[in-house]
Amino acid sequence: MRQSLPQTTLTALLLTLNTITTSTAAAPKHNELTNEYTFEQYITDFHKTYESSQEYERRRAIFETKLEVILAHNNRSDVTYKKGVNHFTDYEQNEGHFGHVKGLNNHAQSNTNANIQSPLASNAEIARALLSTSTTDDLPFDLSPVSELPKEVDWRTKGVVTAVKDQGSCGSCWAFAAMEALESHVALSTGTLFEFAPQELVSCMPNPMKCGGIGGCAGATVDLAFDFVMNNGGILEEFQMGYTSYYGKNGDCYVIDDDGAAVSPAMLRATTTTTTTTTSSVNDNPGPDPEGVKGAVATIEGYMLLTKNSYVELMNAVAKYGPVPISVAASPWKEYESGVFQMEGGYTAKNLDINHATVCVGYGTDEDTGLDYWLVRNSWKPTWGEGGYIRILREDPDEVDEDICGVDETPSHGSECIGGADSITVCGTSGILYENFIPMGGKLLI
Repeated sequence: MRQSLPQTTLTALLLTLNTITTSTAAAPKHNELTNEYTFEQYITDFHKTYESSQEYERRRAIFETKLEVILAHNNRSDVTYKKGVNHFTDYEQNEGHFGHVKGLNNHAQSNTNANIQSPLASNAEIARALLSTSTTDDLPFDLSPVSELPKEVDWRTKGVVTAVKDQGSCGSCWAFAAMEALESHVALSTGTLFEFAPQELVSCMPNPMKCGGIGGCAGATVDLAFDFVMNNGGILEEFQMGYTSYYGKNGDCYVIDDDGAAVSPAMLRATTTTTTTTTSSVNDNPGPDPEGVKGAVATIEGYMLLTKNSYVELMNAVAKYGPVPISVAASPWKEYESGVFQMEGGYTAKNLDINHATVCVGYGTDEDTGLDYWLVRNSWKPTWGEGGYIRILREDPDEVDEDICGVDETPSHGSECIGGADSITVCGTSGILYENFIPMGGKLLI
């Protein structure tokens, strides 16, 4: 039975709701934040609601603890980044936005996508094994010494990066990272920047081997997403299959056709006549949302795994090839607001639990601190971090004295499949160097 809120709490919440409709003030930034910032004001600033008095008090306690930690961090003179309040400040550290399932092991787990039968699943497993034996001779670019690469790269300035998205409470980071990378690489190949539909992956892609989760909102991997797109007739645009998994449900694998009937995306593709084109000029193709589009609009010809834990390959890929989807340990990122993120405590298992997928869109050097950084696009909405982005410490293993690697003791949270390794060695801040795939041969289907 749902319990009623105490009168004082109910009054506070009603006042909060009234304030939400009239207040236009933004939440305080780190330099405005003090211990006088109340939970009630936080509720107003971030439009929070809770289902019971117990939930309200639990969230208050989390918020108050987090606020103390944030203020203490920001008062230190030795930190290179600032923490702030955001929509995560009333969350437990590993709560929400991560697709892994606690206790995931070799036993079957329930998932709405589990019964989707597809040969793609076994194909992806074979491909994953083959990719692990790839060599630098297979790379779609020549490897250069890091010293010969540009000092700064930002693909946002090239018109090939779409706006920051919000995955919500669904562990669909893998789908967003895959689609965002494909958006950029199709744009680089064809001159047309689309917004693709992560919902198709969340609702339709099987994950029978439980790679990085159990599928849908409970996690998967970027390479499985690439394989699905490549072997399943391409990908739909966002407007064709809009995102509905914000609150954590996978959703059904269907779209509405012109007659108002619910059909699978595969059926939509089967009834649509398309022609494959490749073009380098934005003026040579119809562009996004051409009249009559029903099915998939773009696809890729393949994908490749960069050498694991290779700083040189990731630097070259970002500099020469385009945005790169990355696997990272993102739990410590939640309070990030600005600056160059560094892991507190170093390369510990706690800091290297890879559980999130994002996209590296560049790198550079911070003017204030002189620290090198990776520029990473996230899917936690544009109000998080630096406009939805985070800069994390970039270290060249050839230029630092200490080891920049550690052990991820729970690899099933982010990359491993059933029967995979019990622990893995990951390198770079937040494990950024460990496992990074690049799509190849982006092309249009319209």
